[in-house]
Amino acid sequence: MPETLFKIDLTKPMSEQDLPGHNRWHPDIPAVVSVNPGDVFRIECKDWTDGQIKNDDNPDDVRDVDLTKVHMLSGPIWVDHYPKAA
Repeated sequence: MPETLFKIDLTKPMSEQDLPGHNRWHPDIPAVVSVNPGDVFRIECKDWTDGQIKNDDNPDDVRDVDLTKVHMLSGPIWVDHYPKAA
């Protein structure tokens, strides 16, 4: 089983996680982990609403979603340019 580099507690919003998430790609957002080319790893992710839409068949979740807190992303992850020496 590949190592999990970014672990998520699905019961907590991203603002309460040990590793921060982000909601856009931007060069000023620092990487939280790094990998080498060819590494095999896992990351855990929240859904795009950060858990606002539940699996309870309630349409109010969609109606009431806060669109200022969407597009949750795990990372960023830096990919090293050169493999580490063995």
